[in-house]
Amino acid sequence: MPPIAVAMFLLLSTDPALKTVWDGVYTSEQAARGEAAYADSCSGCHRDDLRGYNGVLVGGRFMDSWREDTLNSFFRNVKKTMPRDAPSSLSDATYLDIVAYILKANAFPSGKAPLTIETLPDIRVEAKQGPQPVPDFSLVSVVGCLTQSTGGSWILIRATEPVRTRNPGDSTTDELKALKSAAGTHQFHMMDIESVHGSAAKNQLAEAKGFLIRHPDGDKVSLTSLRAVGSGCEP
Repeated sequence: MPPIAVAMFLLLSTDPALKTVWDGVYTSEQAARGEAAYADSCSGCHRDDLRGYNGVLVGGRFMDSWREDTLNSFFRNVKKTMPRDAPSSLSDATYLDIVAYILKANAFPSGKAPLTIETLPDIRVEAKQGPQPVPDFSLVSVVGCLTQSTGGSWILIRATEPVRTRNPGDSTTDELKALKSAAGTHQFHMMDIESVHGSAAKNQLAEAKGFLIRHPDGDKVSLTSLRAVGSGCEP
């Protein structure tokens, strides 16, 4: 999934028009074709039971890697990395069939309409009980006011809920414009700020990207990117 504005992501996540993997987003016929394609192109590495590479395609590992994101992100990853000896060598239709089979293997129900390229961005991967906080060590985007504590550490205050991103680098100028109204109640300690030259955003609204580390003494983000979004965060 391309980097998206946090405010827009939060808006879309509550949009009743969006579906989830529990809404029957593929057909049983599509999954059957996908099972055959998986056997031909994927099972050599991921095994017949999909549990190769520590089960990244099924169960808890699958959900921790892809929940709170759209199915489009998973499709793009499958196409980019599989088969291992010839990534992106299959047709989009075949990759869609394989994704449908993986959904079936994870006990997500089938439906009456097939999975398509057009529907992928509007299908969220989430637990049956609904959205949950992003897992530890996920690559996330958060927006808040960057400030420095009396002890010298850097903190993002009044920050948004962390959301997944698949892009560790800077968001585009247009994407950053959409973040100027973002606000929240969270606080995050910024790690590795020197490596991304983030101190230039002091006392400004900023977007931080990095790996989320939840900690009893305060949640942290190990930074991969930090960019100023706008003013209005003076202490």
